[in-house]
Amino acid sequence: MGSGSFGARLAAFVAVAVFVAGLSAVVLWTREQARRLDEAVSSQVGFVLSEAKTSLETQLNLGLALGDLPQVDVLLARARAALPGIQSVAVLDEAGTILFSTNAVEVGEALPPRPASASDGADGDVSGFWSEVRGAERVYGVGLATSFDTAAGSVLVRMPSGAMAEPMRHYALTLSIGAVLIVLPLALIGWLAGLGIAAGPRRSLADLAASLEGLGEGTTALPAPSAVHSTAKSLGLPAPAFTEAVRRRLTILDEAEREVARLDELA
Repeated sequence: MGSGSFGARLAAFVAVAVFVAGLSAVVLWTREQARRLDEAVSSQVGFVLSEAKTSLETQLNLGLALGDLPQVDVLLARARAALPGIQSVAVLDEAGTILFSTNAVEVGEALPPRPASASDGADGDVSGFWSEVRGAERVYGVGLATSFDTAAGSVLVRMPSGAMAEPMRHYALTLSIGAVLIVLPLALIGWLAGLGIAAGPRRSLADLAASLEGLGEGTTALPAPSAVHSTAKSLGLPAPAFTEAVRRRLTILDEAEREVARLDELA
């Protein structure tokens, strides 16, 4: 195998290894960033809902009906402005009908109720925070409760399910460009280092091959044991013992040939 062929194969191996490592790093870091972003959005939405819940329940405890609460639209508009990407913030009654919403088109819309097991907490809490995917949107909600701990309705934040897709694509693209700028010099350095590390063993192998090729050319062409020993020692191979064994057998064959030739002359 020529040096050019070895260098090309080493370059191909380094390129594949670096590509796989870079791609794996980008995928893992992107997934981790997506998880953290989802947790951050959920935390921010939970904070927005908790503020709206506190304000609405304070008014409910004054004896007002949910549909008669004042300043709800202002409260919902403030909640919607707290987080980019929110599609709408709505207040629903116990039956799931939207009474107030930052999107006027949604008012009067009836949303499918959530199962009691999903809506209520483990201790029967009717005002727990929850989230789920409904079709093409992600819905976050929190229940409203009266002072008697009975369900009075809920507050929903509706977001497109792909609202975080664009930030994640931008993050993945930025990370990929950074990875390329980092791994290309590393790949070049690894390739040059591999060539440098392999240069010594390749020379030793070439010398050993040349030495062993002389074994079939007669005893006069046999390499010196010291040369074979020094070459094989650097590779950790038992070449000296092999060379010596071949040397002895070739010597025996030469003696046998001479004996045969002498017998032929006598005959």
